[in-house]
Amino acid sequence: MPTILSNVQALAASRQLGVSKIGLNQAITRLTTGRRINTAADDSAALAAGNTAQAAQRMADAKVAGDNAKYFVAVATDGAEAQNTQLAYRMAEMEGAGNTADAEYKAYTANTSLGASASIALTAIAARQTTNASAMSSALSSAQLDGIASETAQGVADAWLGADMGAEMAHLTKYQILMQAGTSALNNANQSANSVLGLFR
Repeated sequence: MPTILSNVQALAASRQLGVSKIGLNQAITRLTTGRRINTAADDSAALAAGNTAQAAQRMADAKVAGDNAKYFVAVATDGAEAQNTQLAYRMAEMEGAGNTADAEYKAYTANTSLGASASIALTAIAARQTTNASAMSSALSSAQLDGIASETAQGVADAWLGADMGAEMAHLTKYQILMQAGTSALNNANQSANSVLGLFR
């Protein structure tokens, strides 16, 4: 029996349309962001876990940058020591030629990176190069370890927050169909009012 006080079918269709619209908006958001979790309403526990993992990734990335900086400082130091070695060779030549009173030789001995003689200079350079080699090796190792930590944290974050693009495409199609069907159902439910108006014709 048609009535004018309420249209239960239309109300139900309208309510379901609202549900479908929420699902459609969620699918679109996930597809456009690539994230399964975009707000706490999606999954607050997963959001917290994902955010923690992302923070760990950024921390590891910062450490990698610091490790790389240490490595290149050590590389620059190694280059300076290579130059000091050439100066020590020149000192040895001058010592062999008996030119230790020469101003050039005295300038070398005044250089705190060298010392009083070629042998002293080479010994000091060798000691510094050993320390510097250790610094380079340590920096490279730390960069690798921190890089692995960054990749791991990124993987964890993606596991918590990343969207399954195939599944979300299926959801998008589903909710688009539901929206169209719901709109059609709402139109059909509203047609019952027309039958009441027909009684007055």
